[in-house]
Amino acid sequence: MISDIILSIFAFYFYFIHRNNNKQWSYFFLLIGLSALVGGVHHGYNEIGEQYRFLSWGFLSASLVFAINAVYHQFIDFWLKSLILLKSILLLTLSIYYTNFMFMVFDTFLSLLVFIVIGNLIFIKSLSKYISYGILISLSSVFFIVFQVNSDSQYLTYNDIGHYITIITLSFISKGAKEDFIKDNLKINRA
Repeated sequence: MISDIILSIFAFYFYFIHRNNNKQWSYFFLLIGLSALVGGVHHGYNEIGEQYRFLSWGFLSASLVFAINAVYHQFIDFWLKSLILLKSILLLTLSIYYTNFMFMVFDTFLSLLVFIVIGNLIFIKSLSKYISYGILISLSSVFFIVFQVNSDSQYLTYNDIGHYITIITLSFISKGAKEDFIKDNLKINRA
C-alpha cells in the first residue's frame, strides 16, 4: 500500500509538470496516479470491495490509451484510435471478468513495448530515447514478479519493487516527453 501511495505522488507530480505542455502525457500521468492511489487504498482495505480494484485497473487502461495517443498524436486517425480503444476495452473487460490482472499486464506490454517502443523503431523514429529507455527499464520488474522476489514480506514485496521501478520508468518518460515538447516547439518556431 505504501509503494502505491508513493507511486501516485510521483505520478501526480509528473502530471503537474506536463499539464500545460502536453495534455496526452499529462493525462497518462494523472491516470497512473489515480490508478496507484485507488489500488493502494484497495490493497490496504480490500474489504471495501472489488469495484475499487477494477476502478484502479480502469484508470490504468485509460492511461495507456493516452500514452499511445501522446506518441502517435501526429498520425492518429479514426482507425488507429478505434484499434487502441478496442484493445484496451477488450483487455480491461477480460481482466474484470476473470478477475485476473495478467490481462492488464498484457495491455501494458502491448501499449508500451509494442505500440510505443517498437512503433518508434519501425514507424515514428523521432520519439525521445528517454521514453523508450523508461519503458525498457520497466521490463526489469517482470523478473521480480515472475520469481516473486520479496525483500520484506510486508514492505518490499515484488509488487512494491515493481512500483518503485515504475517510478523510475515514469521519470524517464517524463524527461522524454519534455524533450519531445521542446523539440516540437523548435520545429514550429522555425517554420
